[in-house]
Amino acid sequence: MTMVLDLKSSPQSYVAAPLGFRMQIWTVISFMIGIPVVCILANQGGLLRVVFPLLSFSVGGFLLWRSKPHFVGLVIWLWFVTPFVGRIADMQGGWTQANSVELAPYITAGLAVFPILSNLRCLKSRMTLPYACALAAVFYGLMIGLRYLPLFNVMRALLNWLVPIIFGLFIYEYRWLYPQFRKAIEGSFLYGLSVMGIYGIYQFFALPDWDRMWMLNVQMNSFGEMDPMKTRVFSTMNAPPVFAAVMACGLLLLFNMKGKMRLFSAACGFISFVFTLSRAAWLNFAFGCIFLGFRLGMRTRPRLAIASLACIAFLIGVMQIPGVKLILQERVRTLAQPGQDVSYSARVEGHEQALLEIAQEPWGEGVGSTDTLHRTEGDDDFIGPHDSTVLEFLYSLGWVGTFIYALGVLLLGIQLKQAGGSDPFAVSAQAIMIGFLAQCLLNSVMLGALGFMVWTFASMILASSEYKEIAHEMSESNEDPTPRYAIVSESVQ
Repeated sequence: MTMVLDLKSSPQSYVAAPLGFRMQIWTVISFMIGIPVVCILANQGGLLRVVFPLLSFSVGGFLLWRSKPHFVGLVIWLWFVTPFVGRIADMQGGWTQANSVELAPYITAGLAVFPILSNLRCLKSRMTLPYACALAAVFYGLMIGLRYLPLFNVMRALLNWLVPIIFGLFIYEYRWLYPQFRKAIEGSFLYGLSVMGIYGIYQFFALPDWDRMWMLNVQMNSFGEMDPMKTRVFSTMNAPPVFAAVMACGLLLLFNMKGKMRLFSAACGFISFVFTLSRAAWLNFAFGCIFLGFRLGMRTRPRLAIASLACIAFLIGVMQIPGVKLILQERVRTLAQPGQDVSYSARVEGHEQALLEIAQEPWGEGVGSTDTLHRTEGDDDFIGPHDSTVLEFLYSLGWVGTFIYALGVLLLGIQLKQAGGSDPFAVSAQAIMIGFLAQCLLNSVMLGALGFMVWTFASMILASSEYKEIAHEMSESNEDPTPRYAIVSESVQ
């Protein structure tokens, strides 16, 4: 039996190396996968409403203790697949408006608050000032919301606001684990794009019953028609824009990864990404690729050019499928002629009307107000606050809270620019951040799954820069830049 203790971490934290606990780690991961599969195969998916959140929370807590990189990987996978598990639970257990399965990624990622609470002094650092500003703004909105809105709505919305920031701060606080975090994130997206991409293609051409049932109940006209080859793909996630934005992140990461598997993942991911018909995510991806073209070195640019040509080839091949070409051409046409697009007009009118309303509520309506006071129905033709980062912030936080949060984002942007990054992963993460910036008026990108991506990749960029300094200091003292693990071996007969 092997025990591994981290001697380099701060006194307030304990970080275990995966090597010594490999058997334990893979055992709990097998339970995480196997128990839901057994429930589904036994046609007892309804049990997942209780089992899945508790299982995720328990396994997440164990991995947080034993191996923080595996904890990061688990949380990312939960964002990928939890909506799919929720739809299976609805299919086998009956539809319910509030499906507790959806809590799994939030409560599991939220476990990251415990190591942070043990070292609150970290918020006094200049580098963590963006996180402190964001947290202060959210707590301001929380106080307003608790005064005027139902408690349940406020607490549910608080998870969307708070968890991404906390998880990002967790990543930064354990920055000496940057190489392990990077490996966990790359591996999650490498295989996640394959799984989600294959299922997304299947969903486009077949549209399984559980997806169709879910679409019937939520009644969102943004999904398109409920027929094969007429539905906007959302794969294992819960909405085409969210799925498309996550796939854009993965595709930008793949540009700087190696191995044959990435080619297969890129093919599956790109095809399903196109089938989302999400113009905001397409712009996200395009701006990210342009950034990579300028940022990458001369040796790497040919690889980017080849990958771009492969994407074009995939797109041409997909457009040869009868019925697909017409759908894509119509969607692309709206990008070239935005003035004739109903969605574009609705966004312009929606922003104008919303800004007039917000001018009368300068203090904001509180966290939870967007779902309580401004909720849109599935067949509405006008935009809601969730369709714009600016509107989401102004409604929820008012001008005061928005200013504080925006100050944190501005400071974060300055830090990210100063961080630079010769590390290929950090460069891809910067491209991802550029892409999200490009769609901040088209999506709410700082909350929920997208907010998780923003804060996680921003924190990884900062961690990359800090890790280089740690490595430099260790190299000068002829020490290993990675955390020093004391390995105590004990033979067991």
